[in-house]
Amino acid sequence: MTLLGKTVSARTIRCGAKGVFKRHGEAVVLAVLLVLLLWHGASRYLTLRAVVALVDWETIAALAGIILITTAIRRSRWFDRLALQVVARARDERTLALALALTTAALATFLTNDIALLIMVPLTLSMQALLDNDIARMVIFEALAANVGSMLTPVGNPQNLFLWHRWGLSFPAFVAQMAWPVALLTVLLLAMLWFVFPPKPLALRLRSACAYRARLAVISLLALAAYIVLAEMRLALYAFPALLLLFVVVDRPTLQEANWPLVAVFVLMFVDFNLLAAVGWVQALLGRWGAGGGESVFLGAVAASQVVSNVPAAILLARFSHAWRALALGVNVGGNGLFVGSLANLIALKMVDDPAIWRTFHRYSLVYLALSAGLVYWLML
Repeated sequence: MTLLGKTVSARTIRCGAKGVFKRHGEAVVLAVLLVLLLWHGASRYLTLRAVVALVDWETIAALAGIILITTAIRRSRWFDRLALQVVARARDERTLALALALTTAALATFLTNDIALLIMVPLTLSMQALLDNDIARMVIFEALAANVGSMLTPVGNPQNLFLWHRWGLSFPAFVAQMAWPVALLTVLLLAMLWFVFPPKPLALRLRSACAYRARLAVISLLALAAYIVLAEMRLALYAFPALLLLFVVVDRPTLQEANWPLVAVFVLMFVDFNLLAAVGWVQALLGRWGAGGGESVFLGAVAASQVVSNVPAAILLARFSHAWRALALGVNVGGNGLFVGSLANLIALKMVDDPAIWRTFHRYSLVYLALSAGLVYWLML
């Protein structure tokens, strides 16, 4: 076969396609799903303007900005220095895993689960580079911890923020209703960590010293603090161009090394899940669930989160049910399970350069979903 003036074999094309799918499999699947949804009958979304309107660009700008900043922090070697200090103080794998999970949950309570993972996962991967121990699994439990910690407050994740505003609840009232479930799920998570990670001593790997770029680290950390504040104020969309300009001046390779494909995956997820939520049979099915009691709403929210992610599930089910507590518990618990349950899961997994992490994630997250959903159903509803 001749392609662009060169002779190539069909096998070469197949191998190339396989390589693209292996590197960007989620984007390929989401792109195919988008085509199927549009072809299936989402004709009112066929205009470019309507498709663009499906994306929460404020969230995309916040995600892209923090990815850019954490890339600069990684290039400064600050994560390496901090990782070395943390590893030096941890006694064993179990202690390290418990500390990382609790820190992630605490950060997610007020910084949102996405931001907590964008900070903690690069730090964990820097630790992995220092150790002979296999600690990559800790990223999985950081994702679970981020989902649990963000469940406590209205600002911990997008679905809570939506439900909080929709029902006009006070901040203390929301926290009071979620406190016991969060405490219960935290204990369950710590119990799983205790059994999964043995008290195996950490074995430090000898490495050549890396040059620490203090100026880039200071600028990046200050930018991170400012950008988090602006993101909480919903001003990330306006701050992102200034951030791009900053790194054009300070460290241009940061722009090249940032994980832009991850941003593209999130854009596709917003479009796909909003289109899926608009499909008639999906609305009818979730509507029947929402018309039931608190138990039905909870189970429906957990199940819906496994299909359309927990944020679209919250938005859709809120149209059919006034049982806000059951709905909030369902979409938060449903953030675990399949990777699609929460966008935070995708952030964590995409930062780990190991295809096996996806299989390992589901081995633990599905067990955690079954246990946590069962406990909340029987004890809280």
